[in-house]
Amino acid sequence: MQGSVTGSKKAISEVEQKYIVFSLGDEEYGLPVLQVHEIVRLTELIKVPHSRDYFMGLMDIRGRVLPVINLKKKLGIHLEEQETKLDRAIILETGGRRVGLSVDKVSHVVRFAAEEIDSGPPTVKTVSTRFITGVGKHKDRFVVLMNLQHLFSDEELQELFHQ
Repeated sequence: MQGSVTGSKKAISEVEQKYIVFSLGDEEYGLPVLQVHEIVRLTELIKVPHSRDYFMGLMDIRGRVLPVINLKKKLGIHLEEQETKLDRAIILETGGRRVGLSVDKVSHVVRFAAEEIDSGPPTVKTVSTRFITGVGKHKDRFVVLMNLQHLFSDEELQELFHQ
């Protein structure tokens, strides 16, 4: 019996190290697989007047209306080059509600071993980078690893879900 408990703990830790890799411009980012409910193609959005600049609108996903956020704008990522078309929405749960995060492209799932993740120097940590948990090294590329569970303040959640 003891062996099965150890085996399940190992399986959980392996899942926790898997990340869905997505692009915002030319940069690659990763979200823990366990935070993502699904990935959908961005379709017709219902615009909401007088909303925050990062709020793209509402989208119907199988009869459930979800707010969709422009992740680049929310994170303050300003791209110098021409903006790419936001194509996909990553659906995750935050504050007990589901929300779509628009991204340029979702490419693959990658598993990082502990030694492939660098937490980065503490001097880099600021309010705007509080969602960055580290940098994963995959082949010759770097993937910025994020945790977006607390992406929105309580006030923002109130605005998103009680318009």
